[in-house]
Amino acid sequence: MSMAVAERLAPRPEAAAETSLAARLRRETRDLHDRIEANHRFARLMAPDLTRGEYRGLVARLHGHHAPLEEALLPLLPAAFQPERRLPRRALLRADLRALGLAEAAIDALPQCQAYRFRTPAQALGALYVLEGAGLGGQVIARHLAATLRLGPEEGTAALVPHGAETGALWRQFRLALDGAAVEAAAVVEAARFTFTTLDRWMAEG
Repeated sequence: MSMAVAERLAPRPEAAAETSLAARLRRETRDLHDRIEANHRFARLMAPDLTRGEYRGLVARLHGHHAPLEEALLPLLPAAFQPERRLPRRALLRADLRALGLAEAAIDALPQCQAYRFRTPAQALGALYVLEGAGLGGQVIARHLAATLRLGPEEGTAALVPHGAETGALWRQFRLALDGAAVEAAAVVEAARFTFTTLDRWMAEG
């Protein structure tokens, strides 16, 4: 085979990127991602007339979803994904609620989502894709809340950007690790779709 023919037949980097697991997840969950953004509670986050009380209610609802989800993921995530580093939302949401005026007893009494029964690393990675991706949009929301409600990480927005200044770098690391993970791609996608759907319903019902 000539070098010219070999070069034509060799997979292009951009073609490989389009067939990666991260790209497949983006493609096959796009409809649910769009639905989440249209969810009334999430859409209100960017409203100019959002009140502090309304925001606190949303944070309380997020705590009820994210806390049990992170507990379910912690024992399942492969060590390469640094589970302890990737799952800080439970503690951050609790701290945000305290900063917004909720007492510990009130936080403990908040409803908890009971939908998650994951059993495999592939399922855990699909759910983590949803959580990690949310941090990217959270940066925009955090800036908006700083301007409208004068809230910063110490006043109740820490969980919106759980990785802080490392958000972009950790997202890129996550995508690379995801593409190299020895897991069934279909199971990852199915779990991601289930997580998007569950979050959407949980937020709409609260």
